[in-house]
Amino acid sequence: MKKFFKSSYFALMLLFIYIPIFVMIVMSFNSGNNLSEWQGFSTKWYTSFLENSPFVKSILVSLFVAVVSTIVSIVIGVLAVIGLSKMRRRISNNWVRVANIPLVNADVITAVGLMLLFIFSGLKFGIFTLISAHVSFNVPYVIITVLPFMKRIDQNYLDASKDLGATTTKTIWKVVLPILLPSIVTAAAICFAMSFDDFIISYFTGGDQTNVSTFIYTAKRMQPYINVFGVFMVIIVTLILLVWNGCQFINNKSKTVKELIKKGDYKIKIRNALENKIIYWKACMENEVKTRHSKSIINWIKYRILSLQLRIKKNKNFNSKISRLEWKIALLTDEIAEAKRVKTIHTKLSEKKKQIEAKIQKLNNAKKAQKFEAVIAKINKKLYKYEKEIEWFKDRDINDKQRAKEIGEEIVKLQSESASLQKGDKDYDWYLNKIKSLTKKQKELNEGRDKAKLRETVAKLEAMKAKSISSIEETYSVWLAQKNKVFKEVSLVEAIDKKIKKLKTNNASENEIASLLEVRNTKMQEAKDVYSQKIQKAEAKLNAVKDDINKKQEKYFPDVTAEGYTSKRTRWINRSWKRLSLGVLLLGSFGLLTAAYVKNNVYDLVVGNWGSYIDTSLLTDFEKENNVKINYQQYDSNESLYNKSYTFSYDIMVPSDYMAKKLAQENKLQKIDWCRVEVLQTPNFDGAPTDCEKNNDQPISETFDKLSDTLVNVDNKTVLDTNGEPILNYAIPYLWGDVRMIWNIKNQKVIDLLSSKGIYNPDTKETDESKLSWNILWEAADLGLDVKLNEDPKNVFMFAFEKLFGNVMAVKAAPENGNLSKQQQIDLAEVEVKKLVSKSNVGIYGDQLTDKIATGDFDVTVVYNGDAIYGHSDDYESSSEGDEEGDEEETTPNEESSSDEARTRSNMSITSRIEGGNPNLESISLIPNAPAEYKPANGESVGEVKQTTNIWTDFMVISKDNRNLDLTYKFINMIYSRYAQEKIAEETGYTVPTSYVIDNPPYDGVLGEWYVPTEDGEPFDLDATWDNYMVDKFNNIIATKN
Repeated sequence: MKKFFKSSYFALMLLFIYIPIFVMIVMSFNSGNNLSEWQGFSTKWYTSFLENSPFVKSILVSLFVAVVSTIVSIVIGVLAVIGLSKMRRRISNNWVRVANIPLVNADVITAVGLMLLFIFSGLKFGIFTLISAHVSFNVPYVIITVLPFMKRIDQNYLDASKDLGATTTKTIWKVVLPILLPSIVTAAAICFAMSFDDFIISYFTGGDQTNVSTFIYTAKRMQPYINVFGVFMVIIVTLILLVWNGCQFINNKSKTVKELIKKGDYKIKIRNALENKIIYWKACMENEVKTRHSKSIINWIKYRILSLQLRIKKNKNFNSKISRLEWKIALLTDEIAEAKRVKTIHTKLSEKKKQIEAKIQKLNNAKKAQKFEAVIAKINKKLYKYEKEIEWFKDRDINDKQRAKEIGEEIVKLQSESASLQKGDKDYDWYLNKIKSLTKKQKELNEGRDKAKLRETVAKLEAMKAKSISSIEETYSVWLAQKNKVFKEVSLVEAIDKKIKKLKTNNASENEIASLLEVRNTKMQEAKDVYSQKIQKAEAKLNAVKDDINKKQEKYFPDVTAEGYTSKRTRWINRSWKRLSLGVLLLGSFGLLTAAYVKNNVYDLVVGNWGSYIDTSLLTDFEKENNVKINYQQYDSNESLYNKSYTFSYDIMVPSDYMAKKLAQENKLQKIDWCRVEVLQTPNFDGAPTDCEKNNDQPISETFDKLSDTLVNVDNKTVLDTNGEPILNYAIPYLWGDVRMIWNIKNQKVIDLLSSKGIYNPDTKETDESKLSWNILWEAADLGLDVKLNEDPKNVFMFAFEKLFGNVMAVKAAPENGNLSKQQQIDLAEVEVKKLVSKSNVGIYGDQLTDKIATGDFDVTVVYNGDAIYGHSDDYESSSEGDEEGDEEETTPNEESSSDEARTRSNMSITSRIEGGNPNLESISLIPNAPAEYKPANGESVGEVKQTTNIWTDFMVISKDNRNLDLTYKFINMIYSRYAQEKIAEETGYTVPTSYVIDNPPYDGVLGEWYVPTEDGEPFDLDATWDNYMVDKFNNIIATKN
């Protein structure tokens, strides 16, 4: 296994990289909305991608910003590199370190820093700030890419340029930049890639410019057309790589041709082949013989096998074996030499010791005598060391001699034992082999181990070399004989020669023989003529090849020393057409890109909305009908919208209820002129206008509708101040819904839990929400059920607030909540939330919660009713198109009914409907309505407060800085037209505010019931201080979750 992974590492790495790309390409052809489940082949998402105007605009923004920032970054970066190369090395290195800070700094820090800089500078956030931000992080990439190439430029080139009189500018243009061109191209590719897919910095500094990464991030739901965009990107990148590699191949081939021409090897194979043919044909004409190939398959097989064997033997590498033997010889030689060296050194040291001792005896000076004695002490140490080695050698030799003697005795004993045996006896061969091996060993011991081994190794090496040569020669002789059988030389007129030979054998007359000889001469001449023609054709081809080589030789390497040589100056257009064409192509492409960008960014209205909150065809149709341009911006949270309001001005926004209230309180919104909202009845709220020209009492029709009474009642609970000014003065409901439990009753444990509480009867399918408390989430978690929750902190804490106090949020101290302060309520709720969320089987999810529902990967989940519908709805295509009046006929299947009657709704203009939802899912939706559970510690009664849920509203509001109020109200009237409301309902799955669509939902059966929010619910109110306190508590809980 280890060997497999080692050999397959690169392949596994490629699979890891390319399998996701392959999956993305396949899923781009998926007919369904689900990104994780294949539901059939379709190309509809390619059409959807091309028709998605906001997404296409975001791609144009990304391209334009990437191209411009790359050009600016290259200019700044290359100039910086040239400047750094002129500085002293130490100063240059310090500046490079400073330039590299953006590379190691976190993107979010850079983004926030740039955003604050632009705010303090008073710059309007838009294309200028976005390009400036991209240049700021692209320049370091240019520097680190180009600077190493700049340092490797030979100074002699620059000095030569100056010596030839070139100015600094001309040196840079003619010498430096051509050398740096490969690194500049690489840096440009890096800058473009980094800029095109940047998200964080673009998100903070883009203002009204949304690039493709920001658009995808802010989309509430991942749409399949994003896969289509990925497929196009893969195709474009692949084409660029193919073109680039093709150009590189052509360029390298041209360089190779020049090198071959210079060496004289250009088309050498063709020349050699033609020359060999000519030589062969001339030999055939001269010798009057030709080579005939054998027709015997057996001969050919033998020839091929022998050729293969000969090649194998020639290529067989004995070097490793020979090297091992030679190394062994060297080692044995060293060991033998080492023994001699030790004895020699010992002898010399002994003589030296005797000489020094003799000197000491002659000396009368004690100090000198002490010095000599110290020398003798050192010699004695060495002598002791070498004596030990000599003693070891002697002991080894003695032991070897003794062992050889013992072996000799053993041999004599074996010989005496085998004397009585005859050849062919059972033990005869064993005695013989044993005596032979012992005799060999005895000789080695008598001769000396190292010497014997050395002799044997040398003999073995010589035998190996001889065997290899002998084997090759033997095989070659057999191969050569077989070759002569396969390629046999025969006469050019073989048939006639055989006839002549036969006549001579049969003693034919001389006239017959002479007649055949004349025929032979004629045929021979004809054969020679054929070969002569072949030679002429081959020589013509060879001359053509040589002429081609000579032309290219003169073109690339003219002989300037030749007599009469004149320099031929090529016209400028002939020398520069490639660069000129490339320049025109690049400038033209940039011009078209700029034109497309300008065309799509000169807009009349700026709309800010949640991702995937509108059918983009409505925007396209509105632009065409009114001949205007809309800048459609997306955001992913209310806080993002609020923060962007400081850097960018929207005309229309769609914030949630509490954020709409905050913006209105900060005087950032205009009041809604309900008289100009011509397609809606003015709702009933304090301060509603009563003097409008429109007929507020006209009946509901295709061009007139009213807001849901339930929705108006809920929204009237949201007031801006103590004076009770309603939010409807500043906002029009865009979408609304409730938060509800969805139970997967395919799980028997879920059924057992609900039925044990009397909430669900599996036989009658009836439910009783009056017995349902939010506490059941805690019970489900304790039972190990798969609980999946929405990640919004307000919603998660709402479960605990409702369970304890029957409120969606912390409210003022009152008898109903035991007179607890808001902080005390939040602290109590925090304990409950921590108990719930800390369970490993409880998950917190964002938009991916819808995918979990669609695949049935849950036991209980708490979601918005629109997300529940979207997750349960089966992917569909329109089964019937409406007629010219917009009528549509649809059939609703009912498993419990034997009737298959079709139900027609003539007033609906929805082009497709979901009937009953995904048949693979079986769920029930419940909203708690049991009494709250909190009991004060003192035992006082707080009365019965029913639990309920949150009803949320996303409002359409008009910015205080609106630049086109007339167009704004045109857009609002379009949005609240019946056609647009139905399209929005289809696209999002959420509940639209108009009563007609609520009464006639685009879903049938259970999903149609889910589409209508509950009447018993409360909206979240704005409480900035305690909301922040609660969010901090939630973040701490999530941070400690396993």
